[in-house]
Amino acid sequence: MSFRLRIFLLVLVVATTAIGATAWLTLSLTSREVTRVDQARERHEAEILNGIRDFGTRNGRWNGLDTVVAGLSARTGLHIRVVAEDSEVLADSDNLEKRAAGPVQLLPRRVDPAPALDGWIWEDAITRSQAALQRILDNPRPTTKPTSKEAQRKTQLAAMPSLPKDLFAAAPRTGEFTDPGARALFQAAQYKAALVAIRCAQDNGLTGDAALGLDVPPYLSDTQRGDAGPCLARASSSVRADRAFLRTAWLQVAGCTFGAVAYGECLNSGFSQATAATSAVPVEIYFGSRQETDFTDLGRPAVLGAIGLVAVAFLGTAWIARRVSQPLRVLTQASLQLAAGRLEVRVPARGDGDVARLSASFNAMAEALQRSEERQQRLIADVAHELRTPLSNLRGYLEGLADGVIEPSPELFASLHEETLLQRRILDDLQVLAQAEAGDLGYSPELLDLSDMVATTATAHGAVADTAGIRLTVHAPEPVEVYADPGRLRQVFSNLLSNAIRYTDAGGQVEMTVHREGPDAVMTVRDTGVGMTGDELARAFDRFWRADPARQRATGGSGLGLTIARRIIADQGGTLDAVSTPGVGTTFTARLPTITKLPEQAR
Repeated sequence: MSFRLRIFLLVLVVATTAIGATAWLTLSLTSREVTRVDQARERHEAEILNGIRDFGTRNGRWNGLDTVVAGLSARTGLHIRVVAEDSEVLADSDNLEKRAAGPVQLLPRRVDPAPALDGWIWEDAITRSQAALQRILDNPRPTTKPTSKEAQRKTQLAAMPSLPKDLFAAAPRTGEFTDPGARALFQAAQYKAALVAIRCAQDNGLTGDAALGLDVPPYLSDTQRGDAGPCLARASSSVRADRAFLRTAWLQVAGCTFGAVAYGECLNSGFSQATAATSAVPVEIYFGSRQETDFTDLGRPAVLGAIGLVAVAFLGTAWIARRVSQPLRVLTQASLQLAAGRLEVRVPARGDGDVARLSASFNAMAEALQRSEERQQRLIADVAHELRTPLSNLRGYLEGLADGVIEPSPELFASLHEETLLQRRILDDLQVLAQAEAGDLGYSPELLDLSDMVATTATAHGAVADTAGIRLTVHAPEPVEVYADPGRLRQVFSNLLSNAIRYTDAGGQVEMTVHREGPDAVMTVRDTGVGMTGDELARAFDRFWRADPARQRATGGSGLGLTIARRIIADQGGTLDAVSTPGVGTTFTARLPTITKLPEQAR
């Protein structure tokens, strides 16, 4: 399994665990919070509803509700939201505490702040209704034709009682006000008059309290009635003058059929409708959590689960960091040592993962650098060695001539000239190699017949082969055209052929062949010489390397020919390789693209 896959799987496990644990904690918290909210609501619902209803009843409006909601939320630990019938949020305890409003339960509780019908009126209505019903049952009367609604309405309005002068006194129980409907009308008028009076008193600075002191008639406490002063008479006059309100209220309470079984309920409903225009609008109360989760309430399993999640995430992250950082730290240190010149440094490359492959690549790079450094050092040593002997010879002869120890002769000058030519040949090869490796070696490609060039090269080396007692043959049955630099190719073929003759003993054979092989032109030089081992073959194209160092002075080779030859072939789109068997011989194979592979402009 690769390191990348292991990292991916570990991250996936950590992420999945984190998501799962988060979901579990969320569900656990939510479940606990829902349970807590339900329990708290069951304990405090009546208190909250009564508190909000009492505020609405005593104020007749919802101004200032924020203080009540904030206090109830603080006492009960619940999130409370009060919403009007038009979906307007009147108060939200979370917003009052300067935080975003949290979720609430979907099932609200309705609160109607209308004042309740006085208990004695309710009881008297029920008693009177039952007595009237019993009389009807005892003395049934003939059925009369029902009157129309308009006629009934006129009759009811004609029977509407006149309100007493003092609406803040106790309701009279004589005359017209012996009827429960009349007493209900009087209570509705009292409620409206109390609201008008208390607001008048507040506007005039007579009292700072805008809420009714009582929730039963006369709704104003003794202190409030004493403080209100002239506002009481003004409120009474205002209500008695509001004929529309009185007529509407009377029709609501007088429309109930006296003697019916549900007379009491009908009277109470009519009273609520009569005061609807005066009292505050009904609201809906939503309950929720106050968004103050205490993790100590999660319980021991949840706490242990959270600790385990943190531990897994920490250990997994630490393992990932260690697995990533440790190999990189080792590679960084090794690269610094490599830059400082310690080319023998290597890093462990265990396994087959990405980090192991990176380490192996670093080791391969370090090995290549070390080999390059060694080749460079060997090149310097080889160049020094190649130049030292002829320069020493030249120096010795020149000193001998200067001292008169050696007599000048044509043979001596010929020998000195040969030594200078050898030095020039080494320097020329070094210059060509440097240009080739730098990409500055110039080429003048043209169409040429590879078979013809091989034959010409063999002819030029025929005399050398005959002198060495080596049979040289050429096999090029057909023309093979390539697009290349003829001078550079001739240099390559001459080098290969001269090497083959140089390392083949008398009686041996050297063969050159040219043929097509698919889209390539293939030229081979095969000899029956000493051959090379595997290690020697691996170094055959290295600079200044010879399979038989003992031959270098006798033959005059510089040891750069194969290095230059491979570079020339590669620059022209080909390859140069070799195979060899010790004691059997060596075969060099050069491949070049034929004319059929070249673009039209090169043909």
